[in-house]
Amino acid sequence: MKIQEVCSQCHVTKKAIYYYEKQQLLHVYKNQNGYREFSDEDVQRLKEIMMYRSWSISIADIRCLLDLDANQKKEYLQQIYAQRQKELSYQQESLKQLYHFIESDNIEDSFSLDDIYQIMSDNIPQPFFDMFYEHFLPYLHIHIRTQKQQNAYDRMIDFWDHFHIKIPWTYRFLMWISKTNQKQLKQVWHDVNVYKNQLMNQEDAYESIKQMVIKNYELQQKWWYRILSYPNRQMKIRLRDSGYYDILIPAMCELSDEYHQYYQQLMDFNQRVCQELHLYYDSKFRLIKK
Repeated sequence: MKIQEVCSQCHVTKKAIYYYEKQQLLHVYKNQNGYREFSDEDVQRLKEIMMYRSWSISIADIRCLLDLDANQKKEYLQQIYAQRQKELSYQQESLKQLYHFIESDNIEDSFSLDDIYQIMSDNIPQPFFDMFYEHFLPYLHIHIRTQKQQNAYDRMIDFWDHFHIKIPWTYRFLMWISKTNQKQLKQVWHDVNVYKNQLMNQEDAYESIKQMVIKNYELQQKWWYRILSYPNRQMKIRLRDSGYYDILIPAMCELSDEYHQYYQQLMDFNQRVCQELHLYYDSKFRLIKK
């Protein structure tokens, strides 16, 4: 099918098709004369892309969705829906605070309820902001309402102000590889997000974690995996020594009730799994058989 026919059938412009190609969403065959020849699969893929765009789904998310099977797509879209619900709730709360400020004209009241994420994004050094962003962002769209939360927030800011850590060169190399190998990371991040959703819903969560621990333990017996996992373990050790787990995580639990629930469930499941499998983590974050 020629591009003019596709544009007519799908109600899309050539410019949009060229853009999707540039973004690696479409891969249309070109004949020896340089003309595009669309297959039925290309047309269906284009329709799917346009459907996602009509819902204002980002190009990055669309790129992930296109490579997933039907069940995985449904799970991924559910994650987007849940995140947008949180964002909508935050926007509604922001409107209330804006109205309150307009009525009271009190800047102190307005600032005390400001969005935590926006403030903390200015205080966390790179490259740790990316890590912090991925792990904590879903739990940071909250407002400080109690003295306990304020104290926890102050401890977190103080932690980042005094945070100094030398990143292992092996971990830097791993980060560089990750950035240049986005396709493999798509499924990894998808699995992590699904895993978090399962954990919060408590549906099959225990069995999912158990299988992940078993797989991790089996991989640790292979010499090549011990080499590949070394940078991550080194990074965890340095984070532990910096107070990341003793200071930052407890403060985050006090700041966000939702994160505290998630973290507590995660620890409980991990403890149960390790007890059942007779495993434990040593000081170097390796799974060891008792």
